[in-house]
Amino acid sequence: MRLGLQGRFLLMLCLVSLLQLVLLSGASYYYVSEQRYQEVGDQALDVARLVAREPGVIAGVKRGDRARLNVLVERMRAEVGASYIVIGDAQARRLVHPNADRLGKPMVGDDPQRALQGEFYISRAQGSIGGALRGKGPIRDEMGKVIGVVSVGYLVRDIDADLRGFLRFGLFCTLLIVLLNSAAAAWLARRYKRAILGFEPEQIGRLYAELDCTLRTVREGILTIDEQGRLTSLNPNGIRLLRLDEQAARAAIGQPINQLLPGSRMLSLIQDPRPQYDEEIVLNGQPLIVNRLPLVQDGRLIGAVSSFRRKDELAELSAQLSQVQAYSDLLRVQTHEHNNQLGTIAGMIELGATQEALAFIGREAATEQTLLSFLMGAIAKPKVAGLLLGKYHRAHELGLVLIVDPDSCLLDIPARVSGSQLVTLLGNLIDNAFEATRRHGAPYQPIRVALSDLGQDLILEVEDGAGGVDPGLAGRLFEHGVSSKAEPGHGIGLTLVRKTLDALQGTITIEATAQGSCVVCYIPKEV
Repeated sequence: MRLGLQGRFLLMLCLVSLLQLVLLSGASYYYVSEQRYQEVGDQALDVARLVAREPGVIAGVKRGDRARLNVLVERMRAEVGASYIVIGDAQARRLVHPNADRLGKPMVGDDPQRALQGEFYISRAQGSIGGALRGKGPIRDEMGKVIGVVSVGYLVRDIDADLRGFLRFGLFCTLLIVLLNSAAAAWLARRYKRAILGFEPEQIGRLYAELDCTLRTVREGILTIDEQGRLTSLNPNGIRLLRLDEQAARAAIGQPINQLLPGSRMLSLIQDPRPQYDEEIVLNGQPLIVNRLPLVQDGRLIGAVSSFRRKDELAELSAQLSQVQAYSDLLRVQTHEHNNQLGTIAGMIELGATQEALAFIGREAATEQTLLSFLMGAIAKPKVAGLLLGKYHRAHELGLVLIVDPDSCLLDIPARVSGSQLVTLLGNLIDNAFEATRRHGAPYQPIRVALSDLGQDLILEVEDGAGGVDPGLAGRLFEHGVSSKAEPGHGIGLTLVRKTLDALQGTITIEATAQGSCVVCYIPKEV
């Protein structure tokens, strides 16, 4: 079973701390034991020198008086705390020994010749009493002649018994530290898991991969900053939309956003964390539509995120939508009109008025064909001709009159002006004229459309008889959401007209007429 984050933290910290403490405790124990053995060895050597200089010991060795030597040496051993003191004669035979049955026998454990040759030294060996750390040296008479050997020993088991207390204390400290680390690991794991919203590391990795893939696939540019205004991320489409060098953009991560994009105005969201939607800005020379939102976690501002798209992409989508709507209206109106005409023809036939039915068919066909031939011959863009034909039928359906100026001509259209853009302009202007005429209650007043490609401009005129523009709205008609209609959802058409003309570097004027107003669009053929 896979451990969770808390279990991993606990296991990892416990194992690491245990390994460190075992190594530290082992090193400490080795150092302390070596120091202790060195101290005991030095102490044994000092006691050996003391015993070798003791006059009573020298006299006893010279006389070979074992009884007095054993009493004297035992008293000295008790005073210094040695495990034993052994004294041998010049042939290294024992004169003093804790075990009486060993008296007179040769000293064992190591070669006593070094002491008989006059050297004091420390040795560690297995003697007759057991393993011991011993200080050995010669016993000299008044003339300096070596007459015996002294060996002062401290049993290894007694030294190790002292060290076991230190070892127990070290193990207790190790256990205590492991327990404290376990508690710290549990607290740290809970705190860390709260910070990552309860996710496991594998889940965070998957979420990061999904987020990175999402940021690469969305068409919008997305950038984020932290609460200090430093850039934290910028997706590939954002780099492309802003026309940035990819390496420079990647290097800017972690740097203040104003170093890479001075005009981003992202810091305004840090100072005033209120969402900002559909704001038009020019960033790095690119016209953009920007949305900005604050990033808030646990009620605290931790940064901001911004998504952006090129302004002309939105205008293109709006134009395409207008074009699709126009085609849809055209098909619906034509279907409705043809149904009416078929119903009229069917009624005439049932009444036996076949000649009248044939005449009606001829008139309708001639009218339709005349208008269609005129539009196809006067306008180079089939989309525009189709739009006008559809609006003609739509006007008839609404009980209005749409007149296309017979002198209209739109053949010399520059390549930079697309049919979709002309459809956006004419479609929205004609729809506004329809609505204004119906609202004004003057269906008998025709809506006139005139198109011209003479001179240096394309000129599009839409005139209505709806009483003119409200003076209170004249200066704001092209702002988003501004409309003379009280119902929501209006105020979009003229905004699209303005954006399309801005893209074409054209102009628009609204002129008052005797019955209403005339909207004129000027599109330069050359920029």
